Amino acid sequence: MAEAQDVVVDTTIGALRRHAPFDRMDADSLAYLAREATIAYFPKGRRIAGPEQGAAMALYIVQRGHVRGEASGEGVPGLDAVEIGPGECFPLAEVVGMRPAAHAYDAAEDSFCYEVKAPAVAELARRSREFQQFCVGSIGALLQQSQALVQSLHAQRATGQLSMGAPLRDLVRRSPVTCAPDEPLKVALARMREAKVGAIVAITPEGEPTGVFTERDLLHHMAGRGLDASRPVCDYMTHSPSTLPGSASAAEAALLMARRGFRHVPVVDDEGRLVGMVSERDLFALQRTSMRSIVGAIERAADEAALKQAAADIARLAENLIAQGVGAEHLAQLVATLNDRLVARVLEVEAARHDLGGLEVCWIALGSEGRYEQTLATDQDNGIVFVGDGPPDAARARLLPFAQAANRTLDACGFPLCKGEIMAGNPQWCLSADEWRARFTDWLRNPVPQALLNATIFFDLRALWGAESLASSLRGWLADAVKGNDRFLRAMTQSALESRAPGGFFGGLLAAARTGDARFVDLKASGTRPFVDAARILALASGIEHTNTAARLRAAGPRLRMPNEEVEAMAESFHFVLLLRLRHQMAHPGVAGAEANRIDPDSLNELDRRILKEAMRQARKLQDRLALDYRL
Repeated sequence: MAEAQDVVVDTTIGALRRHAPFDRMDADSLAYLAREATIAYFPKGRRIAGPEQGAAMALYIVQRGHVRGEASGEGVPGLDAVEIGPGECFPLAEVVGMRPAAHAYDAAEDSFCYEVKAPAVAELARRSREFQQFCVGSIGALLQQSQALVQSLHAQRATGQLSMGAPLRDLVRRSPVTCAPDEPLKVALARMREAKVGAIVAITPEGEPTGVFTERDLLHHMAGRGLDASRPVCDYMTHSPSTLPGSASAAEAALLMARRGFRHVPVVDDEGRLVGMVSERDLFALQRTSMRSIVGAIERAADEAALKQAAADIARLAENLIAQGVGAEHLAQLVATLNDRLVARVLEVEAARHDLGGLEVCWIALGSEGRYEQTLATDQDNGIVFVGDGPPDAARARLLPFAQAANRTLDACGFPLCKGEIMAGNPQWCLSADEWRARFTDWLRNPVPQALLNATIFFDLRALWGAESLASSLRGWLADAVKGNDRFLRAMTQSALESRAPGGFFGGLLAAARTGDARFVDLKASGTRPFVDAARILALASGIEHTNTAARLRAAGPRLRMPNEEVEAMAESFHFVLLLRLRHQMAHPGVAGAEANRIDPDSLNELDRRILKEAMRQARKLQDRLALDYRL
C-alpha cells in the first residue's frame, strides 16, 4: 500500500512540475503538495466551486480537461468569464482569503482536478516562498518566470553576458573612491589617478553622497572659465547626484544614464549611505552594442547615413536586452529615451538648415511615442507647437519645410511616415499654442467619432525637442479642460469599449482582430490598446498629466481607491503584452502594419500562453470598471 502511495505521489509531482509555479518549488514543498492532493473527476457541466458554497475550502488544479468560470455578480468589475486549462488553479485568492468564490466554476468538458484542502494550501504557502509569492501576485510571479526562461535561453547562446536584470549590488566591483566636499580638488584628482577611476564621490560624514566629480567635469571647467585645483571639490562637482539603491536593476541604471546623460551612478544602501559606483562601462562592457557608443554616435551624427546607423544600433541593443530577459517597462523606456535622442539630433541637423529665428518651437511626440511605448514597427506620430510675433500662417510657412524634411529623414531612419499623415509636416498639426487649444476645445465640445479617435493620439502629447514649456503648458490646460467633462469622458469610454480584450484561450478564443482567422490575436488592437485607452480615460478623469500607461494607472489607482496589488497586476499585464509585441516584431523583421502585431497563441510556450490569458483577464477587468463607472 505504501509503495502504491509513493507511485501516486511521484506521478503527481511529475505532472505538477510541468507547470508554473510548481516547476520552481523546492522538492520538499512539492512532495508535501503531492501528498495532500487528491484527484477528483468532474463530468461536463458539473459545478466544482461557486459562491453559493460559502467560503472556498479547497484549491483545484486542473490535471486534464477544461474548466470555465462564469461571472457570479452582474455589474461587478472584472467578474467576467475565465477559461482554465491544465496546470492552472482556482479559486486561489478566495481560498487564501477564506472568502466565497467570485466565479461559478463548471467543468466545460470531462475534467480531472487535483483537490487541495484550504489548511494544506496555507501550510504550503508557509513552506514555499515561490508558492507564497504566487498567491500574493500570480501575474508578477509568472512574469518573473517568463523573463528567467528567456534569460536562461539567452545564456545558452551567450554565456557570461551581463544580465540587465541583475541588482546593482551584484555589479559593484570595488569600494567607492570618495572625498569630503571641502577637500581641495587636487587631492580628489590625485585619488582618482591613483585608483584609476573616472569619477569620485563627495560624501557627508554619515557616508551619504552629496556630489560627484568626473573626468567630464574636469574637461568642461578647463575648457570654460578655468580651474583652480586648490579650491574645494564642491566648487566643481555635480551636486545632489541621482542615486539608486542596491536592489535596483542594471536596466534601471541604464535608463537613468540614458535620460540624464550620466556615465556613473552612485549605489546606496537602505539608509542612503554610499556602497559603490556603477559606470556605463560596467553595464555594457560585455555587450556587442553599448549604450555609450550609441549615444556618442547620435551626438556626432551630421548626415542621414550616420543617423540611420545609430537607429540600427538602437534596434540591435533592444534585441540584446530582450534576449537577456529585461522587463518591458525598462526596455520600452530605454528604447524610447534613445529614440528621443535620435529624433532630437535629426531635428537639430534639420533646424540648422532652415531659418527658424524669432520662433519659439516645440516638437511634440504623440501616440505611442508620446507614451514612451514605441515598439519596433511604429510609424511617426508628431506635431509642432509654436509661438511667434506675427500671424500663425506666416510662422507655419517657415516651419513646414523644416518639419517635412525632418519627417523624411526620420522615415529613412526607420520611423515610417504616418499613413494618416499625423505628422508635423502636415499643416493641420503644425499649430500655434492658441490654435491647439482651439482644436482641443472643438473636440471636447463635439465628441464625434473622429474627435474621439484624435483624442487617443493627441491627448498623449509630450515635448520631445525645443521649448518644452509650450507642451507642458498645453498639457496642463488640457488636463483642466477634460477633468469633469463627463459627457466627453463617457463618449471616450463608449468608444474604448468597442474594442474588447479577447474573452479566453483554449475553449473559446475570440478573434479580436476580426481577421477571419480565429487562431490569431492582434496584440495591439486587442492586447495593449484596452489598457492604453482605459488608463488614458482614468488619467483624464482624475486630472493626471502623465502620458505613460503604467504611470497613469499607478497615479489614478489611489485616487480611485483601487488596491495597489490590483493596479500592479494591470500594469504588469500591459507590460507583458507590450513585451510580446516587441519579441514578435524582433522575430519577424521587416513585417509591418497589422501583421507585425498578429500572433498565434499556439506559437507561444505554455508559460507565456498562460500569462497572456491572465493579462487579457486583467484588461477585461479594467474595461468592466470603466463600463460600471460610466454606466455602459
